This record gives sequence, C-alpha cells and structure tokens, in this order.
Amino acid sequence: MVLGFSYSIFLSCLFLLMCGHGNSIEDRNREHQHHHHHHNVENAEIGLFTIDELLGFYAGKTLPIFFPIKDHTLYPPFLPKHISDTIPFSSSQVFTILKLFSVSPDSPKGKAVQDTLKKCEIEAAQGETKICATSLQTLHGFLRKAFGPEVDFKFISTSHPNITSPILQNYTVLEPPREIQSAKKVACHPMPYLYAVYFCHYDATETKVFKLPLVGDSTGDKVEALVVCHMDTSGWSSNHIAFRSLGFKHGSSVCHVFAQGNIVWIQPSPPIAAM
Repeated sequence: MVLGFSYSIFLSCLFLLMCGHGNSIEDRNREHQHHHHHHNVENAEIGLFTIDELLGFYAGKTLPIFFPIKDHTLYPPFLPKHISDTIPFSSSQVFTILKLFSVSPDSPKGKAVQDTLKKCEIEAAQGETKICATSLQTLHGFLRKAFGPEVDFKFISTSHPNITSPILQNYTVLEPPREIQSAKKVACHPMPYLYAVYFCHYDATETKVFKLPLVGDSTGDKVEALVVCHMDTSGWSSNHIAFRSLGFKHGSSVCHVFAQGNIVWIQPSPPIAAM
C-alpha cells in the first residue's frame, strides 16, 4: 500500500525549494526580457525543441541556452492561507492590491504584479487543469487532488549550483536525455508577485519529462537540466509564441527547458521488491 504524502514532508520540500531555488520579481523580469529579446533567434537559445530533436541529443552535442541567476534573498515567502484568502487576487482590483502593499503601479514591481494577475486569469487550454496557488495549503490541496489521496509525490527541478554568471553560452551535452517515468506530472512555476504565488498545471494529454546533463563551454558550469515535453499541442492557442514566432507546427510536440525554481511534481518510482 502506498502511504499518503504527509503535509509536514510537503512543507519541508517547499521550504528547501524556496530557499535554494527561489527567484525574485527582479530576476523574473530579467528572464522575461531576455526571452523576449531572443524571440527571433534559434529555438535552442531559449531551450525549445521538438521531441525528435531532444531524443537526437548525444554526448558532445552543443546547445546555446540561457540560464538566469536567482537572487534567493529577495524571494517573497508564502502568506498563511487565512491571510492570503483575505487579500484580493484579481486584475480588476489590482490598484487596491498595490495600494495595500504600498507599491506604485508604474514601478517594475507594480507592472510585474499586473502581468502575473493577467496570466493567472488566462483561460485554461483544452485539457489543461490549472491554478495560481497563493498559499502552501492551496498548493498542497491542488496536488493532492491531482495525484489522489493515497499517492506519494515529490518534486524534481533543474539544478545548476555552480553557475555564477547569467550569460548565454554554448552547453555541451554530457549524456543523452533520460526520461523520468511518472503516471501523473504537475508543473509549477513561481510567479513574480508581492508574496509567493505558484502557477501549477497539468494536461489531459501526454507529457514527458527528461533530465539532460550539460556543461557550459565558457564557464564550465554543470547543469542538470529538466526538460518537459508536451506531446500534443492541438489544444494550445494558435497565438502561442511557439507557433507564432518560433516556427513550431500547431499540434506538434514542444519541449522546453525549465529554469531553476520551476518544478515538476511526480510520483516516485515504486521500490523494487527483493528476490
């Protein structure tokens, strides 16, 4: 029998994640600016591939990728649910929210807040289940509903403990991609906001997850990159950047590299029974 995932273990996982992998509003803005600037460059530069391209990666292949650096000290913590539930979370009340936190609407932080609220209100794609969780309790409840009441789950993420400079550089593939098996997968992304907000979602269609070991050609930084592949994008908006600007065919597979701090919750592999 699989034991249920305890709430205390869940809290420990999220504490480690936020302390070790968190990112501030300023970091998220810099990452967004970089991606926006490179919309018309090679797809690999922002870590986008088809599944066939990904499975063709071999040891020694080079890929130009940008991994942002996170300022862990500036990452906002979650608020207790009984407090976050009393604070409006709607773009229609954005000026009330900003006034409550004494943030100017025209400041970088104010603009980031407005952008996050708009993104959280975008209608889910066909077959997608999503949430913007504003507390640990809300996030845990969403995951428990996704995986089931008696199923363990854990998170995996991109790891690059040695990166010191957020530069675009060539990375050499150290090993072919290794698929991470899990019957259910839930992706969560930290959103720039006034307190911790995670955009979490999962698809009814097939999603594959891979680990891809890399090393930076210029800096020697080692990265254990997490790559997520959406195998059927027919339910995505035809206006999605992958189709509009990067040349992917609507409905085809789209794989993307997760920046540090973005995570995927999976079911652990069952232990192998002793013979």
